[in-house]
Amino acid sequence: MMAGSKRFAAALAGAAAVCTVLTAPAQAAQAPGAGAQVKSCYGSAFAYTAQAGDATHPAHYPTYGNWTTVAGYCNDINIKTNATRQVQVCTHNKCHGWITASKGVWTVIFSGSTPGAEYYVNFKGAATNSGLIAD
Repeated sequence: MMAGSKRFAAALAGAAAVCTVLTAPAQAAQAPGAGAQVKSCYGSAFAYTAQAGDATHPAHYPTYGNWTTVAGYCNDINIKTNATRQVQVCTHNKCHGWITASKGVWTVIFSGSTPGAEYYVNFKGAATNSGLIAD
């Protein structure tokens, strides 16, 4: 092999090594969410326990005078109650219609929720209730 060819081959090998070193970290950095888990709608559900009502107020989640916020993992507000109950979602604008949420079944109680919007849930009657909410 001629001296010029040897230098060219060495330069080419060196350039290839530099390219490999420079591209490997970039590829690893571009890997989306390596090790991160994306939450699904129901996978983001949280447990709730409603505050008991009284003669003038229904059972309520969260406690009276407080709001909970739509996390945005779902397009709707969903509930899975531990007992069949009539449920009502209230936003800053109004309290919406009563919906029957059957025990142990996911039920959409408000459609078209907006991430970051505040709401609370009324349960018909004074008895407390618990279960899961996914929003």
